[in-house]
Amino acid sequence: MYSSFYTTEEQIHELFSKCGEIKRLVMGLDRFNKTPCGFCFVEYYTHTDALDAMKYVGGTKLDERIIRTDLDPGFKEGRQYGRGPTGGQVRDYYREDYDPGRGGYGGREQRVAGRN
Repeated sequence: MYSSFYTTEEQIHELFSKCGEIKRLVMGLDRFNKTPCGFCFVEYYTHTDALDAMKYVGGTKLDERIIRTDLDPGFKEGRQYGRGPTGGQVRDYYREDYDPGRGGYGGREQRVAGRN
């Protein structure tokens, strides 16, 4: 699940628990600053509840951000950190549009300026 950098664990739990009982919720963290970086893992007890979350929660808004949901084979230690070179999301490095809620142009600013 992808969300705003400012969305709290409590907000995510409240929204996603409407689709079923949550087994575990793990917030994604910036590798260096240990601050939320816009994604989390929401694990349900049943596959049906996870599919319901994708159907009913995916595409809705939370904190003025559209929620993107994906099925994941499961959480593995270390995956709570961003996967980009600076600890953020890889897809942010390819973003072409300006998004102040996600830090501007992402890594594109650094590549264009020759700082990467």
